[in-house]
Amino acid sequence: MEKKMKIITPEEALEKFLKWFDTNKKLAFLVALVVGLIAHITMITETIMSQDGLWNSIEYFRPGDWETSLGRWGIEIIERLTQFIAIPTINTVFCIIMMAITAVFVVDLLDLKSKVSVIFTSLALVLTPTLVATLLYIYTAFAYCFNLLISTLVIWFLYKFKHKKIGFVLAVLCFMFSLSIYQSYIGVSVGFCIMVSILDLLKNKNIKDVFRNIGKTVLAVLLGGILYYVATQILLRISGMEISEYKSAQSISVLGIITGLKDTIIQTYRDFIAFFFGNEIVYNTNYRREVIYGLFFAMFGLGTISTLANLKEENKKVKIGKISLIVAFIAALPIGLNVIDIIVVGNSMYALTAVQMILMIPFAFAIFELLNKFILIKWTAILSAFLVMWSYYIADNTSYAALKLTYNQAYSSTMRVMDRIETTPGYKKDMPILFGGIIGNNNYPRTSSLYTYTIGSIVNNTTFHGPYGGAMGTWVKFLKIFYGLDVKLCTAEEYYNIVTGEEYKENMECFPAESSVKIMNGIVVVKLDEEPYLPY
Repeated sequence: MEKKMKIITPEEALEKFLKWFDTNKKLAFLVALVVGLIAHITMITETIMSQDGLWNSIEYFRPGDWETSLGRWGIEIIERLTQFIAIPTINTVFCIIMMAITAVFVVDLLDLKSKVSVIFTSLALVLTPTLVATLLYIYTAFAYCFNLLISTLVIWFLYKFKHKKIGFVLAVLCFMFSLSIYQSYIGVSVGFCIMVSILDLLKNKNIKDVFRNIGKTVLAVLLGGILYYVATQILLRISGMEISEYKSAQSISVLGIITGLKDTIIQTYRDFIAFFFGNEIVYNTNYRREVIYGLFFAMFGLGTISTLANLKEENKKVKIGKISLIVAFIAALPIGLNVIDIIVVGNSMYALTAVQMILMIPFAFAIFELLNKFILIKWTAILSAFLVMWSYYIADNTSYAALKLTYNQAYSSTMRVMDRIETTPGYKKDMPILFGGIIGNNNYPRTSSLYTYTIGSIVNNTTFHGPYGGAMGTWVKFLKIFYGLDVKLCTAEEYYNIVTGEEYKENMECFPAESSVKIMNGIVVVKLDEEPYLPY
């Protein structure tokens, strides 16, 4: 029977914390903090961001109706800690601190003892390419990194917190709040549940106890999900909105999940493989990282087989049952980590939603710690992990360099565009402008091979959004932030009529051609693309 919680003094609380915050946890925090600040120093000192980051950054006052309609009302609560000031100098430092704190809880949750395991856990969390992708969404980056922490705490409160009843309540609340920030982080909690269950079985914990903990986790997730749903519906009713259709959020249903289960389970494995061995989510092949990953996971497999062979259990049936469960749980890890693919039918992973994949590295080191022999496996794993971390460091900083080049190109090209506009005969200051497309590969193709060594995807995009709404939004923000210009754009109807008209198509050439800027019906028209995105 659980004892009643004793009320302790602040001095006793501090003493208990210092006892818990042992050498390994201090090491985890310091390595993550120091390496994180060094690795992402360019992000701290430069004003670079993703397309959405540009659209919603710096002047981004606070999350509003759009986030609420997505069910992400928790972003506003967390971003209050940074006063809604979305600039890299502030948010990147806050994010690295969050990752360092998360490293502490990961070390405790996976019960990592070796300093090598602790160091690689911290390195993985602050060097992973998914952190670069997160930081580029600078207006939500801190909230997302905070979400990684509380998604980890869901399982920590269930498995590690001394007072079980209070821990269960806190886990429910953490899961509810995690959903309110970004639902993709479900995979962190589910993945950790599976990982800890595997480690408990390998450490000869009773099968019933393992399933009891899993059952408790399922209950906490369900209750947290219900609380989140109720809170979201209340907020939507108060604000008079409906849930957004963005990325099929509105179409989530139990029936849809069940009927699409076969395809979505396959998708979870595809995403798992793509993250480590492909180029669709992050670039791997230019660093031969897929080969290094292959070596690392081969050692993970051999280490797991070795621990299974040495599993101590007198009852043969129980031993076979444990081995079968461990194998099943390991096979289910890609499903658990990418469970959002199952919940949102048609969803697939990309760099921003792949943060949970890096947890495979600290989990693998937790397995290696259980090996009594086979030193070669450990050393091979350490070497391959080091090479992966080194390639992460290079890719992260190459990405920042490439982004800086992209911003410089966009800045200089926009200056030329604005100069051309202002020197166009008949131009007046208050005239609305039509940007027919964006500055990008159609105008100035990239020739540098630097872009092939970035983290990929998001980093290699143009500065401006391509689709109409995003393009117009980023044009306005770019000119306002970097030039101090408040420009007036033409209406969507005027835009459509002009870019689909004969004058635009037949008598204008793309910038920087002489005929690329004209005044039509009192609107300054800049042709940047033969077939720009249309508003409808």
